[in-house]
Amino acid sequence: MKVAFVHCRIRPWWALSVLEDLIGEQKAIKEAKIFTIFSDFKELKTQQHTLKIVTALPRRMNKLFLWCSTHKVPFLSRLFDYRNLIFFYPILMRILSRKIKRYLKRDKKSIFLGRLHKRGAIPGQIFISSFAIAKNITPISGIPMTLYLHSPMQYVWTHYNEYKEKLTGIKKTIFNRIVPRLKERDLDHTKFDKIYANSKYTAQEAKKLYGMQDIIIKYPRIPNKFFIPAVQETSQEYYLYVGRLVNFVRETDKVIKLCNTMKAPLIVMGNGPDEVYLKSIAGPSIIFIGRVKDEDEKIKIISKAKWLINLTKESYGIGTVEALLLGVPIFGYNQWATPELVDKDCGVLVDHKDAESLEEWFKKFTETKRDRKMIAKRIREKWKEK
Repeated sequence: MKVAFVHCRIRPWWALSVLEDLIGEQKAIKEAKIFTIFSDFKELKTQQHTLKIVTALPRRMNKLFLWCSTHKVPFLSRLFDYRNLIFFYPILMRILSRKIKRYLKRDKKSIFLGRLHKRGAIPGQIFISSFAIAKNITPISGIPMTLYLHSPMQYVWTHYNEYKEKLTGIKKTIFNRIVPRLKERDLDHTKFDKIYANSKYTAQEAKKLYGMQDIIIKYPRIPNKFFIPAVQETSQEYYLYVGRLVNFVRETDKVIKLCNTMKAPLIVMGNGPDEVYLKSIAGPSIIFIGRVKDEDEKIKIISKAKWLINLTKESYGIGTVEALLLGVPIFGYNQWATPELVDKDCGVLVDHKDAESLEEWFKKFTETKRDRKMIAKRIREKWKEK
């Protein structure tokens, strides 16, 4: 049996770690490939598997986008920014769907299995890990599909107004024209054999937007090492941001501007397409350390932080959970899945992200002491309830 794993784009962050876990759960697979719009890698290695990655973009075009994202060439890097691929999603999804169909096409062996399909044999299988567009591949008759939904397509639903506000010029014009097509296609792809969601919030959105039922809540796996360390009861005098360096969705620029105004020492852990700009607006109290791959080093830095600042509309929030497990309070946003994880004893959740509100709540947060052992205990209790 052939298995096709589908993921929106392959880039080294939390969504990719969830995909790796989903692949790792399928220990019995013998032949599988990963299908995606754009990828940083040619193949993906997990503990049990090494899978080839097939992109909707032609190989040379994929290399060009990847080169421009790492070299930061004026104009070219803005033009060949992987985020601009949103304007071509309908075309790219048709291309990707054809590639998946060709891969799973019924040769002599699969035709035979197809005859046995009514008696329980399965000629192939599709596993979809979707935080944007992956759920919108074209179904193949007789091939069961399992969906793991990280989030509905944020660009056209929950984050539409933010994108419309931040985009300018020709990008804004094209975006406004493409959104109705993206919405239409997104609403056409709602039938799956099994559906998982990464949080209660995501499940609720899927029911509201797509009419999906019988959704199973499956929190992303957190590495075991985050459950082991003793809580650092006394923190060091720095705050922490962990995540991709992007202004859309992640609101990294607002975090940096807040810490500039408050003259707060901030460590920024991560990389991303807006890194050059974000460094240009950062004051002397802000240090960029890049993406930390070593898990022990990452735990050490997070555990000693005074707080974690995360203003994202999280559909789950792996970084938030990792910090809470280490007893670190959260300064976050009071929408989406974050309230599932953070109560008033574990941090502060703001209702508005304008500069004045953030500064007011930042001052209140600094005046309140938090019991870091209690924070770690509380998230572990929630983890057992899942």
